[in-house]
Amino acid sequence: MAKLYSYLSYTNAKEALAYYEKVFGATKIVRVPVGEEQAEAFGMEKEHLEDTTIHASFTILGAELFCSDNFKGDLINGNQIWLMLDVNSEDEEAARKADMFFERVQDSGTVDVTMPYVEQFWGGKMGQFVDQYGIGWMLHSQPYSKLEN
Repeated sequence: MAKLYSYLSYTNAKEALAYYEKVFGATKIVRVPVGEEQAEAFGMEKEHLEDTTIHASFTILGAELFCSDNFKGDLINGNQIWLMLDVNSEDEEAARKADMFFERVQDSGTVDVTMPYVEQFWGGKMGQFVDQYGIGWMLHSQPYSKLEN
């Protein structure tokens, strides 16, 4: 069985990780800079390698994400992919953290809220925003006991 991991690409992943830590409350941040041997293979200058990122991971609301610097040319912002953080609303602690998370990012002044985090007609709670890097995020909570297996 395959697993799907979100792997994000940034002009400067080190900067993005600091943003997610400050604004989203990201935890478990691990960042690996490009090494001298890798820089040579990529045709990169060897100055300031400590500011580059070949691979990193971080956690938001218990969801693990991965990222790196973009080594494939210019980044193009788009609206084709959104990341959804889904929370069990029957877990009071998880639901409280989700509420606090949305309030925190909304109050940061660094996101564009495209949908407030409110109860929806299907019985879950959902909100959406776009972060300062153009990445679309959805926060969703629902009672997991009502999901079909």
